Amino acid sequence: MTAKTKFGIGILLLTMLLMSVAFVPAVSATNSTGKESQDESIGDPWFKKGDELNRLSGDERRSLAEKNETVRKMIEEDLKIKPVRIENSKDLENLPANYPEDIKKIMIGNISAKNVNLQSSIAQTTATNTVNVWIIADEEYRSTFGSNWQTKAYNTIEGADDAFDNDHSINFVVGKYSTWDSTDSEHSSSALLAEAQSESGWNSNHQGMDMLAIFTDQSMDERGKSEHLGDAWIMKHQITSGWDWHLAQHEASHNYGCSDHGYAGPACIMTYTFMMTNDNWCSSCDQTIETNRNVF
Repeated sequence: MTAKTKFGIGILLLTMLLMSVAFVPAVSATNSTGKESQDESIGDPWFKKGDELNRLSGDERRSLAEKNETVRKMIEEDLKIKPVRIENSKDLENLPANYPEDIKKIMIGNISAKNVNLQSSIAQTTATNTVNVWIIADEEYRSTFGSNWQTKAYNTIEGADDAFDNDHSINFVVGKYSTWDSTDSEHSSSALLAEAQSESGWNSNHQGMDMLAIFTDQSMDERGKSEHLGDAWIMKHQITSGWDWHLAQHEASHNYGCSDHGYAGPACIMTYTFMMTNDNWCSSCDQTIETNRNVF
């Protein structure tokens, strides 16, 4: 670890001792020039406040946790596995081999109840569009979650597709898991996105998959990056509870043609101010997704 990194962690430690456990994103409608943000970049920026831990790599957070009890408890909570909503039995076909049986039983019970409710209701007029997802995780993400890395990534995808299913009858189904070794000195989200696509062989052979979901836990210049109307995206793990699936939904929405709204936008997951507390799209984004729902 460099002297600069040690100094940075020292400053963060002091900050964490002074700040509240609850991290609240700052709301800002202006950029550095004082003008309303019209940022249409694919990736979403970091919040000015509240992202102190999310910005850090997994190694940096664990080093900080050795000296800070609050951070240690947050990491413990982050490692817990909780039930997620699945859309149908296809979601169970490629569960990780070590997926907890007790969590699996809860999910199966929930899908069984859902199927009963569907049978007793009016038939859906729109056929479900299945999107086969290839998960790829780098060594930092795998180090953070150990043997449960596939489970955590799977749950992120399943959390991200709830709104897609509810609003557009689109179901993300995890079909493949792979690993990659991200360049430690590389922190550009664009470069890491390209690196993962190349190293996995995605550019030449999708192996029957439709979308590439790339997970990392090393520090990046942006929270995530996605290809506009493309088929791949990358996200930096967010230790803040529940934020990973929000971020995954946001990035996957770019693949369906949705653009960022900056900070001063509607109550939409594509608006930075609301993206971590909201799973809805604005009417414009809903229409964009509906127009492009068959892109995969």
